[in-house]
Formats: sequence, C-alpha cells, structure tokens
Amino acid sequence: MKNPFLFLMLQVCLITLFSCNQTAEKHTKSVEKKVEKFEKSAKEGSWLQELIATQAHTEEELLSKLPMQLAGLSLRDSGSPAPQTASGTYSISPNPNHETENISIQIIDGAGNFGFGHLNAIHKMISMNVNNQQTNGWTKTLEHNGNRILLKEELFKGIQMSELQYIKDNRYHITLGARRYDSKNLLQAKEDLEKLKF
Repeated sequence: MKNPFLFLMLQVCLITLFSCNQTAEKHTKSVEKKVEKFEKSAKEGSWLQELIATQAHTEEELLSKLPMQLAGLSLRDSGSPAPQTASGTYSISPNPNHETENISIQIIDGAGNFGFGHLNAIHKMISMNVNNQQTNGWTKTLEHNGNRILLKEELFKGIQMSELQYIKDNRYHITLGARRYDSKNLLQAKEDLEKLKF
C-alpha cells in the first residue's frame, strides 16, 4: 500500500511543480512585455522632452522652411500669423481666393515651452485611433510612409475640402489644408515636404 501511495504523491508533486513553472513563465513573459512597452513609451516621449530645451526658430527662419513649390503648385502668399508659426498658400492662380483651387500649409515649431505643450497635445491626438464617417465626409488616423497622420475630407456647400496633420522631424506640427482638392493632393504635398530636411 505504501508504494502506490508514494508513487501517487510523487506524481501529484511533479504535476504541481510543472504547473507552477508554466505559470511562472507566463508571468515572467507578461512582466517582460510590460517593461518593453514602458521602455518604448519612454523612448517615444524623450524626443518631446528634449524640445523644451531647444531654441525656437525666429520668424524669418521658420518662413524660410516653406518650399517654393508644393504638389505642383507655386507659393503665392506667406506670413507668420502667430508665434512660432509660418503659413503659406499654394495655387496655380497668382491671386488665390475662395473660388480657386489651393493648398495651404501651417508649420508650428515645437521647440521651447510654448512649442512643447502644443506638440505634446498634437502627438496625443494623432496617436489615437480615429475612423469617423459622416454624411458629408470622413476623418481617420493612419500610417503613411512612416508617419502617423490625421486625414479628413469634407464636402462643404458643394466644395471639396481636405486636411492632413502630422509631426515632421519630431519637431514641427504640419497642417495641410486643401480647397477644391481631395486628400490625394495633400498626400502628394506631404511626400514633397518629406523630401526636405527642416
């Protein structure tokens, strides 16, 4: 009687030990994944923290970042409507207005305290998964050539409008807006911008 009982106890102990080892391995893998995710998050956030100590561009330096051509259109107008901001309008027409096809660009420098706060908010917004469909348009976030972007299209009073937002070179918040063009034109404009090192 003693031998079968001891044999049975030995089997129970081995099964329990094997089960504990599997549970421990699963827990270790879970902890490793959490640490990896935290380290990745810390790396992603470090570039934002570095912007606080970075000197912002002057108005002239930021305006010089505007290319003379974008998606086959010429720069027709430029200015600095706010601190650390440059904007421009691109069109075939020499005098673009609400009746003409045009693409606008706004570049906000993410350097310094002002820029960091703005870029941090944009980074969080673009990181969210968005896929909204409305009767007159849509909004979604997606990956495009290595960049996370927010893309919108809308038909407003019969006029095609589109907008694209992303972060360039881990520093600049770029907003491209189009009147009488769809989002394909903005994706082309983004590709043109990505060829330039700011």
